[in-house]
Amino acid sequence: MAFCVRLKEPLNAEVNVQEFIQVCAFSTTATDKNTKVLVALGNRAQVDDIDFVFSDGTPIEFNEAGVHVFEPVILNTCANIMGIFKKTGEYVFNVALLEQNTNELLDIETATVKVFKKKS
Repeated sequence: MAFCVRLKEPLNAEVNVQEFIQVCAFSTTATDKNTKVLVALGNRAQVDDIDFVFSDGTPIEFNEAGVHVFEPVILNTCANIMGIFKKTGEYVFNVALLEQNTNELLDIETATVKVFKKKS
């Protein structure tokens, strides 16, 4: 049985411009495992520099450690997210697919978004 988590994000983003982001979780075979996705900022000091909401407008809150947990996660689906980066710099996201009850690591991915200010 193989599981994977993927973060589809822009490689480059402009400050204060809304970006489309997806977090997807997949299984290659049928399973009854309950899963969750943990998203951790590489630099927790950036937690106030991002503003993410689900496509339905529900805010995504990162805790003081820079972590948000999506649970429960339905495998073979994607969460659609709208995100704004408020400051320039590199934002690293560590995305882990975990078994819901045991926290067994099923897959992990790291992604970096470089945020720039458009030149006038």
